[in-house]
Amino acid sequence: MKNNKFRLTNPFRFLIERQFVKGAKYQLLAVVALIGIISLFGGIFAFFIGGPGWGFGESVWWAFLRLTDTGYLGDDEGTFRRIVSTFLTVSGSVVFLGALVAIMTQWLKSKMEELEQGLTPVAVKNHIVILGWTNRTHPIVVEFFESVGRIKRFLARFGARKLRLVILAENSSAQLTRNLKADRLIGKRADEIIFRTGDPLQMEHLLRVDCYNASAIIIPSHNSKFQDLVSADVETIKTLLSLSNNPKIKDKSQLPYVVAEIQDEKKLTVARRAYPGPLEIISGDSIISRLIAQNVRHIGLSDVYEGLLSRGNASDLFVREYPEMAEKTLGEIKSKLPNAVVMGVIRDINSNFVPMLNIPDESIFKESDSLVLLTKDYSGTDMTGETNKHGNVSKTVQPVREKVEAEPQEVIKKRLLILGWNNRLPALISEFGSYEDRKIEATMVSVLPAKDRKKEVNHYGGYTSNVEKIYTEADYMVEAQLREIDPGSYDHIILLSSSNLEDTQEADARTIVGKVLLDEILQGSDTRPQILIELANPDNSTLVGGAGTEMIVSPIILSHLLAQVALRRELQSIYTELFTVGGAEIEFRNPAQYGIGPGNYTFLEIAHLASKYGETALGICKNKKNTELKNKLILNPPKNDHITITEKDELIVLMTY
Repeated sequence: MKNNKFRLTNPFRFLIERQFVKGAKYQLLAVVALIGIISLFGGIFAFFIGGPGWGFGESVWWAFLRLTDTGYLGDDEGTFRRIVSTFLTVSGSVVFLGALVAIMTQWLKSKMEELEQGLTPVAVKNHIVILGWTNRTHPIVVEFFESVGRIKRFLARFGARKLRLVILAENSSAQLTRNLKADRLIGKRADEIIFRTGDPLQMEHLLRVDCYNASAIIIPSHNSKFQDLVSADVETIKTLLSLSNNPKIKDKSQLPYVVAEIQDEKKLTVARRAYPGPLEIISGDSIISRLIAQNVRHIGLSDVYEGLLSRGNASDLFVREYPEMAEKTLGEIKSKLPNAVVMGVIRDINSNFVPMLNIPDESIFKESDSLVLLTKDYSGTDMTGETNKHGNVSKTVQPVREKVEAEPQEVIKKRLLILGWNNRLPALISEFGSYEDRKIEATMVSVLPAKDRKKEVNHYGGYTSNVEKIYTEADYMVEAQLREIDPGSYDHIILLSSSNLEDTQEADARTIVGKVLLDEILQGSDTRPQILIELANPDNSTLVGGAGTEMIVSPIILSHLLAQVALRRELQSIYTELFTVGGAEIEFRNPAQYGIGPGNYTFLEIAHLASKYGETALGICKNKKNTELKNKLILNPPKNDHITITEKDELIVLMTY
């Protein structure tokens, strides 16, 4: 039954409501109208009680003055006039002052909230844009603030003086700034970072951070859950399409330089087609899988990667041009770089950067080439007038052959236990399959259904004929189920960070608990397998460790690559070459393979001998098999300092397969 009862106040209340919801301007107009109405009625009353000579207009003006200024209240005479004046004055305090203050306060608050959300377009140029806030973004920011020298050289190429870092996040609240301020490596400099709210998939939001005037754009990926229909790669490719197809951009030849992370290597071709501008792609799953596989193949290699891929360590990779050294041999150039290890050159071939690592000293350096150097800082890349001479090598060194001869070896059989699941596991199995000298039995333990995991691995494909895949459904956090698997019978154990948990702390908590249970089960065992742990949060790296344990913090490695490739594009080709099976790889060598016995040697002597064998010496690992020894890795030691070599030490070399 309809209620047809009419209320006279309903239309009026509805009209007032519609005006108030339109914003502060209409709210002020409504208050002005209300003041005018009260002044009009007050003037009518004043007109009838006014003294001689009072006109209607003067009466309304009298009422308006009492309404807006309480100071006139004591000037009135007569009881009725005072009653009207008091009513007008009280109404003015409530309506005029109260409503005005409330409206202005609400307007200022909404404007401040709007400004905090970062909805206004930025007005900067030659800045660096990060599209998205993921677990990679914070380490990327740290990397930029630590890479002072590289930042200065990067800005100099664009004529800029100061780093302008703009981050587009779906929720750019003040909490993000506070989180960055809490980082000791960023601190108060977090105020220099510009946050903007928006979705990288929306074209108009890309204009909000002025992407097309940026010197570099970074698109970090995020963790996709198991069997997500819309993966992180799909979002990255759509972002690239949004960047390249914005209708406001007419000249696509002026598209900015982009560094994007793609998890599935099979989507690299699609990603490159999506963006016709300058683009470098970091294949996250492939890189982490290769690092894990190489750590299994060469125990202890994670320390080398940490030295190369983490800031604040003794050595880093640099690329530098030396046009004045054109047509010189690489050996001549090496003699003028006493503080760096020359790893090779990068050659520009048809606008493609081609790395040529671990090449002979007789190779000719071309004017367009760049040197790849391992050194402590950029000053180590400066050439000096001094000439490095290897001098007389110790008598304990045997005659040098031209190259280490590869001896035929039997296929190595290894049992591998993988605890947990994330979306890069299929890529990891494929990576193990690429090692033809290995026969791998991989037991994969997870609470996820075995048929679903098998489907994912088979769908990824790759060369896995030498990998026997065993799928086990169990929870490795339950001690009884973990004991039943018998971890002590395996050669290697890998604890993967779960991709099914959005919170990295929770994912790492499972990994850490699994490590504690493994230590308990393996305690007192005659043989202890190598344990490799993948973490998703660097804050948890101090919570794990122990004998035979290695660690890879995936976001830190990928963030380092994204940041460094954004600052120096050529580094992408170097990292790809180093982390891909075949070609140039980093390995450990027994000094005896070079004819080096126990004794004292300069690193220059060792580097000269390695060069004669067709390899590049990068450093020394002291007492490698002692898993409790800290700081045993020495990358790029001073060339003329004497180093005591023992039978327990191994050399770190760059060699070519």
